[in-house]
Amino acid sequence: MRVDVIAGTSLGAAVGAVRALGMDLGFLRKVIESLDLNSLLQVSNSTMREVQRAIGRGMIEYLRGPAWRSPEREVPSTARMRELFALLTAQRDFSDTIIPFAAVSADLETGERVVLQSGKLCDAIAASAAVPGIFPPVLCQNRYLIDGGIIDKIPVDVAIDLGADAVLAVDTGAPLTRRVETSFDALFQSERITSRRLTALQLDKASDRIGGRLLLLRPAVGWMTMFAFEHVPFAVRAGVEAARADISRVRQILQRRLPVSARWQSRRAHPPPRK
Repeated sequence: MRVDVIAGTSLGAAVGAVRALGMDLGFLRKVIESLDLNSLLQVSNSTMREVQRAIGRGMIEYLRGPAWRSPEREVPSTARMRELFALLTAQRDFSDTIIPFAAVSADLETGERVVLQSGKLCDAIAASAAVPGIFPPVLCQNRYLIDGGIIDKIPVDVAIDLGADAVLAVDTGAPLTRRVETSFDALFQSERITSRRLTALQLDKASDRIGGRLLLLRPAVGWMTMFAFEHVPFAVRAGVEAARADISRVRQILQRRLPVSARWQSRRAHPPPRK
């Protein structure tokens, strides 16, 4: 199946960038599995437990973290994340991609969605994956940016703006079925509820724009927690199984695509919204 455009948020931006460069995703998988990413980034599942304990003990200094508003001195965790993405993308630029690609981030100060399409891929991916509370905001294109999932977890609209008239999207978000026992659990659950509602509205709107030619795959990865990189093989297998289970629907959507001439007419009649 030919891929015409790619849009991604957070780690989806990293995988999307590698694919847009024409690199082998199988090789990417081997690289990720061979690296101890928790050690490299100095972030693990224990980070959440540490934050929870810090809240319980009132450790304000822990929660404040290091100062990051300093263009001259990058926070170490950001530098490590940027170096990882530079490795995965071979330090390439957006101009080196063979498939049009966009990474989605969010402006910390204005709340705007920021669609990154120029410059170093590693800079854009780092900005798109800067999870608040775990990584500090990333200075990119003169803006302080954070994880794009805050505002646009599944950027179907961005793919449509790039020219897609049929979209295959992937949702790896945590389900609402996780057990909620503590106040900390309730805090994250409330964020998930808000995010799911916003995402549903965004997907409905995007689907209307392309006449319903949208297929959302939901691999069975809801049991995985953030930064559980040791489960990469299981995540890959879940993705393959989800795609195979819906392969008939994938073919149906592709068969319903507009002829090339009709696509251009549709885009002229319904141009993407102005930023």
